[in-house]
Amino acid sequence: MKLPILHSSKRYAMSEPTPEGQPAETGEAAPPALPDTLDELLALGQRCLDDRNYFEAQRVFSRALELEPANVVARHNLGYALECQGAVEDAIAAYEAVGQSPTPLAQSSFNLGVLQARSGRNDEARQAFEQTLARDPTFALAWVNMGVLHARLGQLEEARRCYEQALDADPSCHSAHLKLANLLAREGRWEEAFGEYSRLVEEGWSPAEVQYRRGLALAAQGDEEEAIKAYEGALEADPGHGSARVQLALLQAQREHYDQATETLQRAADLMPDDARVHYNLGNMHARQAIEGGTLLNYGYADAAMRAYRRAIKLDPQLLKAYYNLACVAEKVNVQDGITAWEDYLRAALDVPSEQEWAMKARRYLRSLKGD
Repeated sequence: MKLPILHSSKRYAMSEPTPEGQPAETGEAAPPALPDTLDELLALGQRCLDDRNYFEAQRVFSRALELEPANVVARHNLGYALECQGAVEDAIAAYEAVGQSPTPLAQSSFNLGVLQARSGRNDEARQAFEQTLARDPTFALAWVNMGVLHARLGQLEEARRCYEQALDADPSCHSAHLKLANLLAREGRWEEAFGEYSRLVEEGWSPAEVQYRRGLALAAQGDEEEAIKAYEGALEADPGHGSARVQLALLQAQREHYDQATETLQRAADLMPDDARVHYNLGNMHARQAIEGGTLLNYGYADAAMRAYRRAIKLDPQLLKAYYNLACVAEKVNVQDGITAWEDYLRAALDVPSEQEWAMKARRYLRSLKGD
């Protein structure tokens, strides 16, 4: 009997998106009759999965298991159908059952590991990936995900070894190249990281995240022009990539293109309304346009800067730079507002050793405003 394909949208490294399954709408009509033979049921279930009709696939594979409870392909694909409908614990139970059978499948233990890792059960996930590799040492993405787990624990050398094992198993494994590049960047080895990111782009695999991280590597090496192109490439691939938009804006500001940087950051703030640092950077752009040489030039930009800083503080009360910069702008607009803002900063910075040098400056500014 020719077995159907083992289904998994998890043929990706962890953190990659997976399709969402929805139950088929059956209305009040009775479900269609199912075939009587195992071969026909497996083939029908395969078609249901291909069509993303996960609810019907669940029904079909459940029937197949009534006919042959030990059929691991039916059990695995039942788990996948359940997973795609959001029934994670039921899917885990199905994958575990395959693993405990006399004929366990590497793909099932891999899927199991991905679900456990996403649920924060990292020790169990590691065991599942180890089982995957014991059954199939060439399963590249199992090596990648083992590396991810090591990296989460700060075990960078172990993570590197896993990524290299993945590339030994499959030199074209883009996820392994990406994770290895990210690891090199994390260690500050920007030139090597850039080489890995560039290889991915040259091979035609250049999603937004690759272009974004390539931009980080270029910026770290001082190549601002090429970094800007990389960030723009990331946004072309994914206009909603907020981090790429922020980094692009910061480079635009370094080139004193403040209007352009402000527009870019405003779009980032729209995309990430709850990110305090985006609003803080947006405030900085408005402040640069409002004040020059210590002189207030534009009340409109000053007001926009203060709104952005206040939003950043509300989102992250520990973002002391936002308090400080808010006070710098507020004192130019209104003396009493400046006094209040400096007092707020000093209260927030009171027990923070790294802020004491700035706090000394703030006290001088505050005394000057009060006329002391």
